Amino acid sequence: MVMLDKVQTVRRMCPVIFLLDTSGSMEGAPIGAVNSAIEGVLPELISMNDSNADNEIKVAIMSFDYGANWITGDELVSPEDLKSSWKDVYANGLTAMGAAFKELNQKLSASHGFMQRASGSVAPVLFLLSDGEPTDDYQSNLNTLKQNAWYKVAARVAIGYGESNDDVLREFTGNKETVLHTDNPEDLKKMIRFVAITSSRVASTGSSAVTPNNNPDDNTQNVAIAIQAQGGAPTPTLAPADPDDPF
Repeated sequence: MVMLDKVQTVRRMCPVIFLLDTSGSMEGAPIGAVNSAIEGVLPELISMNDSNADNEIKVAIMSFDYGANWITGDELVSPEDLKSSWKDVYANGLTAMGAAFKELNQKLSASHGFMQRASGSVAPVLFLLSDGEPTDDYQSNLNTLKQNAWYKVAARVAIGYGESNDDVLREFTGNKETVLHTDNPEDLKKMIRFVAITSSRVASTGSSAVTPNNNPDDNTQNVAIAIQAQGGAPTPTLAPADPDDPF
């Protein structure tokens, strides 16, 4: 009797990309909360991969202060590999958010960035954390990023900490419901974990890559719905919005 080899399904990639403000004002308890939260999120992402036969979460982490730096290197990594190699980040410098947006735009590319994968990708998760005002020209780089096809279909979420400019964070997400805010380091840790897991779960159940028919707001709005369905984030408030804010 001829035995047929079992056909193994090739999973699509679900990129989860963290942009972490590591400026000097994050020194002390806040940066400690960030490190603790990342360590706590990784086992959850590993568990999601173990239970999802269709899509596989891969992770990238950028820090930005004087400039932007990909902590995880030039390729997306598995949460398993990152868990074994993770080293704490430290706070120092300014808030080069524009540099972060420029680097992100370059990496959201199927030809030379993170999105190269023969089996395709579902919409990425873009997670931005900041505790201050951008100290460089963020606007022009954000405008360029907004033209990126992967950015348009991404699940975009942000957390403002302390004296963050939450108007800028709302510009990044394009949806005020996926911008959260806290002034407490312990709440920050809980919030990072909650938002990262929720948005990753939403994105990793997706089934389509970028096409002209994708609704650019669907995945970000789906994250907002998921947050509300779980009773909101584990801190008291969404980021306060300007009444005239169009997002």
